[in-house]
Amino acid sequence: VSGCPYKKVYFNHRTGKAEKCTMCYPRIEVGLPTVCSETCVGRLRYLGIVLYDADRVAQAAAVEDDKALLQAQRDIILDPFDPAVIEAARAGDIPEDWIEAAQRSPIWKLMQYQVALPLHPEYRTMPMVWYIPPLSPVVDVVTGSGNDGEDARTLFAAIDKLRIPIGYLAELFTAGDIAPVDLALRRLAAMRSYMRGVNLDDERDERIARAVGMSGTEVEEMYRLLAIAKYEERYVIPSAHTEQAHALEEMACSLDFDGGPGMGGAGPFGSSSGPSVPVAVENFHILADRQTADRPSSPGRVNLLNWDGNGNADGLFPPTSMTAVRETGKGKDKNQGAGEGGP
Repeated sequence: VSGCPYKKVYFNHRTGKAEKCTMCYPRIEVGLPTVCSETCVGRLRYLGIVLYDADRVAQAAAVEDDKALLQAQRDIILDPFDPAVIEAARAGDIPEDWIEAAQRSPIWKLMQYQVALPLHPEYRTMPMVWYIPPLSPVVDVVTGSGNDGEDARTLFAAIDKLRIPIGYLAELFTAGDIAPVDLALRRLAAMRSYMRGVNLDDERDERIARAVGMSGTEVEEMYRLLAIAKYEERYVIPSAHTEQAHALEEMACSLDFDGGPGMGGAGPFGSSSGPSVPVAVENFHILADRQTADRPSSPGRVNLLNWDGNGNADGLFPPTSMTAVRETGKGKDKNQGAGEGGP
């Protein structure tokens, strides 16, 4: 627990084990997003794969200059559209649908826009969970001063002056190097200003895009991904293949197994489909089928963490007859009864 550089390992006093997030690996293996991603109200999480040069990972992690670690890690990420990379991937028995998923990966795109940054690269763990630094502190200061929080020039000036929050973000994401954080914030600010012109004035000001080294088309593509991307654009997860089954671990997942912290299983927030058993890929294939079914797996009871909205689950909405009584207002006593006995 004390050795985790990110302070994310905790001791489960019920199981007597040290535990951490498993990235919901059984869900990922059948093409489902993690529970935290799927239930995030703000739609802030993206999942996808990237192709990288495994032979250069140790070399990149051994770079002496902490501030050079970010670029070293970016350099091992391979272009999934490069014919040589595609040929090498095929030679390494990477399935075609994985290569295609890497080309559609939102993670690859965010890395190309250079707005996604790794957490504490100086720890040299080469993390594959990346973060987009928040623009909100800058916008709040600009707006609070009575200025336009969407004007590119004002935002750029504020980013230059607000060195304390940028310095703090740099300590988190770039080993103290302010330049990459500054660029990420400027591109987010440019996107905000550029898209206001598009939406309000139907004007595409290429000067804003060029100021951050992008084209207007790239800004609009980044906006689509960050602001209005659909489910299948935010989560591009190829499922595991049968021929890879021997490499998949058969073990209990602490997030969905009795004795763990629990995001499922029996309890007040949902019912499992049977007794607690060790997690297997087959179980999650069943889960995937259940999530896309037109009826809930447990009649009269719905686990909202797993439900995809299809069908009409009993008990989730007011009965039709009660709704009709409310709408038509047939009789004072009936209305009162519906109001008192209804949800």
